[in-house]
Amino acid sequence: MRGSTLVEVLVSVLLFAIGIAGLLRLLGTAVKDAGEIEFRSQAVAIADEQIGRMWADLDNLAGYVEVDTPVPELPSGTRTVQIDGNVVTVTVDWQVPGVAAARRHEVVATLATN
Repeated sequence: MRGSTLVEVLVSVLLFAIGIAGLLRLLGTAVKDAGEIEFRSQAVAIADEQIGRMWADLDNLAGYVEVDTPVPELPSGTRTVQIDGNVVTVTVDWQVPGVAAARRHEVVATLATN
């Protein structure tokens, strides 16, 4: 049959194009997720660093209370520190660009001397 080879080539090109479109979508999702992972790891580091400072200065815990202190390392980032006796809660909030829901990382630690 004349032209059957052309139809086969067109179908092959169509399948190849669909495969490339799927790979591009997967790549876009991977890049977005990598950015969110970077922000989350930065939030963990910020909270852990704050708790480390407080642990080294147990006599002055009340001086570390914060409410919505800006965190420039994160987009629209803020840090809140609450203290209840020797129980410390550090909350880091941020807003990922292009994502509607805000993100939050919260660490609760009990600071005690040995």
